Amino acid sequence: MTVDASEIETGEPETAPPVVESPSHLLALAKQTIVYGLSGVMLQAVGVVTLPVFARAFTRDEYGVLEIGLVVSAFVLTIVDLGLASAAQRSYYDYPQADSDARKAVVFTALSVTTAVAILAASILAAFSEPLAAWLYGSRDERPFLLAVALAVPLVVLANFLREVMRLRFRAWSYVVASTLAAVVSTVVSVTGVVALDWGISAIFVGVIAGSTLAAVYGIAVVHRDVGRRFSTKELRAMLFYGVPLVPAALSLWGLALLDRVMLGKLADLTEVGEYAVANRVSSLLMLAVTAFALAFGPFIFSIYSEDREKEKIVRAKALTYLTIVLLAGGVALTLFAREAIDVVAPRFDRAYEAVGPLTLGVVAFGISSVVLAGISFARRTVYVAGIAAAAVLVNAVLNLILIPPFGMIGAAVAATAGYTTLAVVQYFVAQRLYPTPYELGKIVRGTAIAVALGSIGLLTLEPLALAFAVKALAFLAFLPALRIAGVVEAADVVKVREFLAGRPPLGAEL
Repeated sequence: MTVDASEIETGEPETAPPVVESPSHLLALAKQTIVYGLSGVMLQAVGVVTLPVFARAFTRDEYGVLEIGLVVSAFVLTIVDLGLASAAQRSYYDYPQADSDARKAVVFTALSVTTAVAILAASILAAFSEPLAAWLYGSRDERPFLLAVALAVPLVVLANFLREVMRLRFRAWSYVVASTLAAVVSTVVSVTGVVALDWGISAIFVGVIAGSTLAAVYGIAVVHRDVGRRFSTKELRAMLFYGVPLVPAALSLWGLALLDRVMLGKLADLTEVGEYAVANRVSSLLMLAVTAFALAFGPFIFSIYSEDREKEKIVRAKALTYLTIVLLAGGVALTLFAREAIDVVAPRFDRAYEAVGPLTLGVVAFGISSVVLAGISFARRTVYVAGIAAAAVLVNAVLNLILIPPFGMIGAAVAATAGYTTLAVVQYFVAQRLYPTPYELGKIVRGTAIAVALGSIGLLTLEPLALAFAVKALAFLAFLPALRIAGVVEAADVVKVREFLAGRPPLGAEL
């Protein structure tokens, strides 16, 4: 016997009549995504500006050391969050806008706890930096680098959480300013440290420290009136109940996203890690779209849910279709032209382009998972998230063990894609059982198949360069017509997109 999620929440089934998606809601989501995307552009600009500099200043081994240091940093940041960023968002919207004191208590409580835990974790990392450096890097003396990583942790946590408060208050432009400050200062300090001061790879985290400090100061100035001064043990218990099950899930996602670097370093070598790092830098351009969408999507979809649950389901279903099409288009472009782009910005990394295609497909799967996860969140069954993420990282780890020895970074890229696909598929079926939503699954599958077929052309060796560009450009231009022919994009979708871009939802479409 299946149980409807609405009965879990309210004690009686919903009987609201079916509705159609609101173009005005989707337009608002698109605009918020674009604004948040600007902050992502600044963060990605750091990678664009620094990649050619660092690729020439560092050896492939040093780039591998840096990549593993980023893995350690991400692991620590995952632990200290305690799931409170997501939990604070969920608890914040438990209260109406008029109850500002309760909302402020939620924010202050979460901020206090996560900052304290970050300071404790940084202290532990610093204390054990010497044996950790020996385990990660062997005979290389990288303790100063890990100390810089440790010092950056509490500052990054503070700056990130203050930006989360801006999201809760729908202050998207303030979020962009904070991200821009962090990105620009981090870039300037890092490049100066590498090029002029000979700080080596430690300069990267010195830049992070400087950028996060300035962003935190700005964040405090913007949101201090929204934070409050009252610590609530009641709210802490509620948030930990919601958030703690997300910690093992977040750790699993950390493993899914970054464990492959460690395994690649152990099963292959640091040179292979360096090539893989550059491939990830290219595919991370697509992650920009996922991050921007996710930043806008959380508060947006919760606010619709609080008003009309049936409307929320249909808006979310159509949003997933459009998001997938955008991500697939970006993935096809990156995969087709990865070789030429890397030849310009990082010519020594001549094999990195081979891993870009599988990695971008993994990003698409991750973007899909970020939407279908909402059904589990609405049903307040976050305990499932940990198990699903653990299954995904297990698939990833096993495939890494099997595929890295014979195939190196290509095996790691395929394993990563398999892990993210497992995450998206299992989350979809669990969420549909808990909180059914009318997703357009057939369109998503057909669109993905078309993208894989066209993107594979990027692996071909074509000479001369003019011929390669012509063939790849034609392949990219064929993507949208192919979607139209396959029924992934319908005539009504084209009309809606035009109306969204013009900001004119059809008469009578408001819900």
